[in-house]
Amino acid sequence: EAYAPLCNLRCESFSTHTIGQALEQGSCDLALGFFPNLDQPPFHAQQLFMHSMVCIVRAEHPTVHSSRISLHRFLKLSHAVVQPIGRSHELFEALLKEQGYHRRVQLRSLHFLSIPAIIANTDLIVTVPRSIADYCAELEDLRIVEPPINIKPYAIKQFWHPRYHADPAIRWLRQAVLELFGREEHTAPLRRGAA
Repeated sequence: EAYAPLCNLRCESFSTHTIGQALEQGSCDLALGFFPNLDQPPFHAQQLFMHSMVCIVRAEHPTVHSSRISLHRFLKLSHAVVQPIGRSHELFEALLKEQGYHRRVQLRSLHFLSIPAIIANTDLIVTVPRSIADYCAELEDLRIVEPPINIKPYAIKQFWHPRYHADPAIRWLRQAVLELFGREEHTAPLRRGAA
């Protein structure tokens, strides 16, 4: 609000199949997140930070007592799974499938906002990006636990179409996003051209 008092923003979810077209048509100015399908020409991309995955359980979980959970315990527990449209959960799900691991998914949600209260009041476990886990732990009495599976960190980037690369408003928005969310040690330069 204080950063840009006259600026109005609208955040929307797009599927991985429609986000490229939305950027090209101008119905979306900037895409933020994990979109491997956009990480190629003609789109511009700039890395903001690296994400890692962790698990969260309620602080007084009856069977998870340490800061790292065993694979046996992880697979035995009932899981909550957050499946926002076309996002990073696909990496984790693909890794589980690739390694032949099966777990009971008791709850599926499209939204992260419902997760803190659910996890705090059940014995479910959920695997989420570290920043989401940190946020959830501020809201409820939760504990962050390292997963038993090695999940490589992945890049969160901002993407835009070259048609709007020089647009002053979009340039300002990209810079504002970089200043708000970019972590200097992980921020990569633009893949195509300068901001």
